Amino acid sequence: MELDKATIQAETRKSGGAADLLPARIVVRLEALVRDVRTVLNDFTGARPAPYAVRKPLARHLLAFTTSPSPTSSAGITPRRLRVTRVVRETADAVSLSLTDPEGRRIAFVPGQFFTVLVTLASGEILRRAYSISSLPDEDGAAAEVTITIKRMPGGRASNHLNERVAEGDVLDVLGPSGSFTAAPDPAARRHLVLIAGGSGITPLASITRTTLAREPESRVSLVYGNRGEADIIFREALASLVETHADRFTLRHVLSEPPAGFTGRTGLLDHDNVTRELDVLAAASGLDAGATDYYVCGPEPMMIAAREALLARGVAPARIHEERFSAPARRTTPALPTSSAPIEIRLRGRTKTVTAAPGQTLLEAGLAASLPMPFSCTMGGCGVCKIKLLSGDVTSEEPNCLQEEEKNQGFVLACVSRAAAPCTVEVP
Repeated sequence: MELDKATIQAETRKSGGAADLLPARIVVRLEALVRDVRTVLNDFTGARPAPYAVRKPLARHLLAFTTSPSPTSSAGITPRRLRVTRVVRETADAVSLSLTDPEGRRIAFVPGQFFTVLVTLASGEILRRAYSISSLPDEDGAAAEVTITIKRMPGGRASNHLNERVAEGDVLDVLGPSGSFTAAPDPAARRHLVLIAGGSGITPLASITRTTLAREPESRVSLVYGNRGEADIIFREALASLVETHADRFTLRHVLSEPPAGFTGRTGLLDHDNVTRELDVLAAASGLDAGATDYYVCGPEPMMIAAREALLARGVAPARIHEERFSAPARRTTPALPTSSAPIEIRLRGRTKTVTAAPGQTLLEAGLAASLPMPFSCTMGGCGVCKIKLLSGDVTSEEPNCLQEEEKNQGFVLACVSRAAAPCTVEVP
């Protein structure tokens, strides 16, 4: 399924500096402080903000979106270039691409995050698609090489292009990483992560699994993974190797709808009944402590709904259910673009500035063009970082996006996929 990394110096620091001696959590906080101070200084001096202002995501993201304009034409939004160093065929329909920074800078990310990949087709059309990182970071929360995994989708122009045409040495334009479907490692943690995956939903969960087992010696991981057949299991050998290496801390249970002869696991779809049965098995084998178990669910929409219902029926607290939802590009609708300019009053950090949005320009692009320090990350409505509140006026937004109905009812919109349909006033939280 077709599921932002800023060129922020603090997040792409080279190894060997003083920051490498600090715990990852402290480094991340220090980097955020440096970015915020820089943003405030830019605000007062009128300097253009850095290409990406990464903020903690405020909502879950969708994993696939339709065509977007070239980022080079968007004010203040410049993609980062990463070089493909390895191409690994995981299955007949899935490929892993390992990426490095051509300048040797390390790439910081949290397990479960995704890159927005700008895919340029032969026609010159640029598509934006989000693909999860499937590798694990080093102990400092960064890595010299990251891997994304892409499953080919029927009719998926981006996924087919990346599966068929990308080779070692190629360069990809990316934004990110982004996303709040994460499990930051804590060496002192003693927790149990129960992961429920379907198909290519394994990609972010693979990173979470690998990192948790490597960085949390007292934590356990249980993975229930549904596929059609054995040949469709992404990371099949790698997962089996993790079982051998961490037999006392990693449980892997495959569920196949078209199992081969001799298959001893559960058969059928990961529907409500099968998810419930798998949870029963895990509970009987190792127990599911309500206060120390978190559940991460990622896969096709029917599986997601079934898993959530099964978990809630067992009394699992909603706060312990973490979900990453897939959405096919065909589901994304783009309203008619405004044909005239519109004034936008932007309230940010106690200041108010009125800017003019050109026809078709997003609220984010209009703000950045005026050198306002607008927060953003993925630029495609998928991470919630650019969430702002519409105080008056009217905007048109691309749907679906990552905002929940409650947020929409409160008047929030996403600056990166919303355009002024009339003069409006917005507030940046």
